[in-house]
Amino acid sequence: MSVSVTAEPGSLFRHRGFFLLWSSQSVSFLGTQITYVALPLTAVLVLNATPMESGLMGALEKLPFLLFGLFVGVFVDRRARRPILVWTNAVRFAALTWIPVAYLLDMLTMGQLFLVVFVVGTMTVFFEIAYPSYVPGLVGRERLMEANSKLQVSESVAEVAGPGTAGVLISALSAPVVIVLDAVSYAVSALALAKLPADAAPRTAEDTDRKAPSVWTSVREGFSVIKQHAVLRWCTVAAVFTSLSFSAVMAVYFLFLIREAEVGAAAIGVITAVGSAGALCGALVADRLTLRWGVGPTLVLSLVFPALGYLVLAGVHGSSFWAVATAAVASFIALFGIPVFDVTVISYRQAVTPDHLLGRVNATVRTFAWGALSIGSLLGGALGTALGLRQAVLVSAIGLLVPSLILFLSPARRVRRLDEAAQAAAEPKAPEPSLPLNL
Repeated sequence: MSVSVTAEPGSLFRHRGFFLLWSSQSVSFLGTQITYVALPLTAVLVLNATPMESGLMGALEKLPFLLFGLFVGVFVDRRARRPILVWTNAVRFAALTWIPVAYLLDMLTMGQLFLVVFVVGTMTVFFEIAYPSYVPGLVGRERLMEANSKLQVSESVAEVAGPGTAGVLISALSAPVVIVLDAVSYAVSALALAKLPADAAPRTAEDTDRKAPSVWTSVREGFSVIKQHAVLRWCTVAAVFTSLSFSAVMAVYFLFLIREAEVGAAAIGVITAVGSAGALCGALVADRLTLRWGVGPTLVLSLVFPALGYLVLAGVHGSSFWAVATAAVASFIALFGIPVFDVTVISYRQAVTPDHLLGRVNATVRTFAWGALSIGSLLGGALGTALGLRQAVLVSAIGLLVPSLILFLSPARRVRRLDEAAQAAAEPKAPEPSLPLNL
């Protein structure tokens, strides 16, 4: 089993291990948002990247999850998780540091930028699978909602503050030099994570009596957990549809605001900031909503918000004050629901999945979801080309209603409490007939 250090009653910030994790992640989240702006500007302003090169750089960031995600899940389930968190951040520090160093030495090229993005993306795969697999043992499964909410709040705050901070710093220092701040944030995070409670590789009673299964057998075990657990299965399907439709909207979002809604650059900044504030509010109240409504109803209703928000956005015309205000409110509503869904579904997955399978289950879900993000971007572009930008937003918004409907019609809507779900998952069950859905 992983480290089992439960929090004392009261705020999780009094839990030394969680405070170290939260503080290190908060620093890293802000650094990541700075690089989110600085990296493409380095490619465009410093290296004169073509549109194709910019697109390739974005694809290389997500490609490692599709290439390695399932296998990393097996790796994470056979190793202690804390060391993975530490060395992945150390590698990301080293890779990102190369960009400002190469720029100052006047030897930075697009090829080097591609390599750095791919290396950082690969390390992110390891981190993003090991990280939610470590948290349950750190805080205890009974406090997962609280822990994930606090971490999501930090990420949302970074999304609000990071881009503006990056713009000011880039204007003063240049884009490549500013990336050093993200590199330093990974170094600080690695040092803090090294002080977390040590954990061991997950073990089950059967592990002592048999040799380790093959990699492909282990990958299939991750698929099997999701396939056989009805709520996990339908939550995964909903997550895939959400990623697909949300990514389709975002592929044409800024083009729609500029060309169809005829909104100026300053107004776009206001709309984006208000939308980010919506995401922050969603992260702040996610755990309270699950306590009030229950886990299942929260999952269902959280996905109604993005659909409603983007349906309203599709009707925005002109650049008047009211048009900008409507677009801002629509973005707030749309982005409010995303972190509520993320916090709730991740907490549920952590609560019901055995520790020795968490890596593979997280990897399987992330691989599907990230694959859907890539396909969704292509879908959004195709809809915008074939139907027009306004119609692309409208169709994508309607598509966002599908995952909410899926969860409403599934057993997920009946889940009320995480602790009850975790207890039910731990109880032995009689074998059930195989279901036709294959994920």
